[in-house]
Amino acid sequence: MRSLFVKIFFWFWLAIMLSGLVLFLLAVTTRSGPVAEHRHRLFEQRRQLIGQTLALYGQAAAEIMERNGPAALDAFSARVERSEGIRTFLFPAQEEPVSRRKAPPAVRELAERTKASGKPEFGSRRDPFLLAQPVLGPEGRRYVIVGEFPGGPGRRFGPIDRFTRDLGTRTFVTLLVSGFVCYGLAWHLTGPVRKLRKATQQLAGGDLTARVGLGDSGRRDEIADLGRDFDGMAERIQGLLDNQQQLLRDISHELRSPLARLNVALELARQKSGSEAGAPLDRIERETKRLNDLIGQLLTITKLESGAGRWDKEPIDLDTLVQEIARDADYEAKNRRRAVTVVRSEHVLVPGSREMLRRAIENVVRNAAHYTAEGSAVEITLGSRQDRGERHAVIAVRDHGRGVPENALPHLFRPFYRVADARDRETGGTGLGLAISERAVKLHSGRIAAANAAGGGLEIEITLPVWTQG
Repeated sequence: MRSLFVKIFFWFWLAIMLSGLVLFLLAVTTRSGPVAEHRHRLFEQRRQLIGQTLALYGQAAAEIMERNGPAALDAFSARVERSEGIRTFLFPAQEEPVSRRKAPPAVRELAERTKASGKPEFGSRRDPFLLAQPVLGPEGRRYVIVGEFPGGPGRRFGPIDRFTRDLGTRTFVTLLVSGFVCYGLAWHLTGPVRKLRKATQQLAGGDLTARVGLGDSGRRDEIADLGRDFDGMAERIQGLLDNQQQLLRDISHELRSPLARLNVALELARQKSGSEAGAPLDRIERETKRLNDLIGQLLTITKLESGAGRWDKEPIDLDTLVQEIARDADYEAKNRRRAVTVVRSEHVLVPGSREMLRRAIENVVRNAAHYTAEGSAVEITLGSRQDRGERHAVIAVRDHGRGVPENALPHLFRPFYRVADARDRETGGTGLGLAISERAVKLHSGRIAAANAAGGGLEIEITLPVWTQG
């Protein structure tokens, strides 16, 4: 049981059931308490009532016997049995039964016990219930009348009998009531935990506005305090990241103006200088262009992180998009004796922004083209597969370079992260391309991962949900 809700519900329910069972067993085995006393009084009252009823029937039967004979007695007994459901047998004190109906052995045995004791006797049978009682006739003759009562006055329950009587119904009602109580208690206790978990997942997914929201709930326990602490932490993190992103935007915008003026000054310097200044000016132009690209990438990544890049979803043909990116990247790679090829491509539609997805895939492909070995080719495959019960498009980009140390793989999509600073400077890398790809893919509800390929090189896989109508 890994769920806190299930644990709380189960253990509270078990505790209530065991407590109820112990109290029930104590009550029935000690035969104490108001229920047991009431049941005992009811038992005695019903026995007295049955005895009085049988005595009245016995006096009437004895009188009918002495005045009208056995035939009339049998008719009287038949009427009583039909109307009341009670079978009666009349025995003279010293003779055979005067009724012509045959009495069962248990009835005869009980009559003999009453004749010997001269007082009422109860049969050992519980259903029907047997009672024998001495009766005095009108002429002074002694009789014994035996009555057979269906059901009888009830009986005193032994510990086992009382425990098993209506056990199924009582157990079901107890389980039902205690189950509802424990369910409500467990739901109340784990409610803030569920809210905290949901808010944590939203925060981890990039939603910095996620809050538990227990401040106005009225709860004052430790879990509520934890939820309020989480809200304070999330608010602080959101403030820090917002300030960081605002700072990056402000710096990027402020740098654009000096760069624009620097480009103008560079063109003026070219016009006024001689040919000997060409190489230094070309160097300045390259560095200016690199700085301008860096500022553009910074603006892009802050835009993606702030969520400003939300868009209306539209179906995008990944096959066409991947083919276009591969052609452009292959054209550039040929100048450095490298190639970019599409090994396999399926027709797959995904929802999103075509420009944003193009930038995400293109950054990965260009990065692979930078680091693949000379004379080798970057291999791109586009397919689809079932992932977690849903169909996803999968884009895999593999180069044939030296790969990446295993401990560096989790950090490849961090802004400004470089595996080898010197090499990145030589190739003009800024460490922002893969970070932009990672954020763009996440905005499309996808995933991106890097792994060293078998046989050498790095393989980056992008997974995106496919387009579904409606």
